[in-house]
Amino acid sequence: AAGKHTASSHRLSAFVTPAGKSYECQAQQTITLVSSDHQKSVELLLSEVRVQPFDISADFVFSEEHKCPVDQREQLEETLPLILGLILGLVIVITLCVYHVHHKLTASQVQIPRDRSQYKHMG
Repeated sequence: AAGKHTASSHRLSAFVTPAGKSYECQAQQTITLVSSDHQKSVELLLSEVRVQPFDISADFVFSEEHKCPVDQREQLEETLPLILGLILGLVIVITLCVYHVHHKLTASQVQIPRDRSQYKHMG
């Protein structure tokens, strides 16, 4: 039916942002709006969104951005392998250093033969 329809979203947490910050999300998001009589629905496909509804200091100037959870997760997925690689490299270097020091300390000690047949050459 033609005419005016109202719609609302049941996802009130779509653009949650701390006060004084702008909302920014580079990832793709889908927001579904349902008419008040539940007969019609509209899906909004959003990407590269930046909004600041409150505390606007000047026209076309955004406050510091607050990243959406999807962008924060993607950023973590990008940096986590780097962090794990650095930790693994550090463990390898420490292991090699400990081996080197242990080898230096034990190289100067007299080695006692474990096989008794080698004792006949000692005296």
